[in-house]
Amino acid sequence: MKKQASEAEQQTAHARRQAEQSEKQTEEARAQSKAVAEQLEWARVDRERAQAESVAAWTESVGNDLVVVVQNQSLTPIFDVRLATCLGTDNRPKRYYAARKTVLPPSKDDGHKLAPATATIMNLEDWRKKHPKNPLPRVDLIFKDKYGIEWQRHWDGQLHPYESEQPFPTEWLKADGTSLTATP
Repeated sequence: MKKQASEAEQQTAHARRQAEQSEKQTEEARAQSKAVAEQLEWARVDRERAQAESVAAWTESVGNDLVVVVQNQSLTPIFDVRLATCLGTDNRPKRYYAARKTVLPPSKDDGHKLAPATATIMNLEDWRKKHPKNPLPRVDLIFKDKYGIEWQRHWDGQLHPYESEQPFPTEWLKADGTSLTATP
């Protein structure tokens, strides 16, 4: 009887060790699965962000005129491109509507040159008077990539997904200084 009880205890102890080992293996498998899922997510984000990273915008002077330049160094077009010039200070940027294009194909070294809209032109002279050492305003840019993801590159170079239901940010202004998204 003692022998049977001893054997039963040994079998129980062995079963516990196997269960603990199995639980440990399950936890290790879960951790590996989580790590692989995180790696796949980062790869997806990198893949989606790659085209957006290849797009930038700035302004240039052509004689006395201002042009907005959009550089798309990716291999595919960008869509629903919206631009605003930043005619303010770093602390108080005033972003005036500049241009909108349905499609911009990949560009060569010079980029796509666009004439700015009235909202920018009407406020440009005041900007140039206040900033004689740097009369070229910076640019905000919103566009859709080949995956249909909307991106915004701020005047300071920051890039992030544009997640608004509005086609324009509320801080983008008309020529009279009112928001593009304000309702009359």
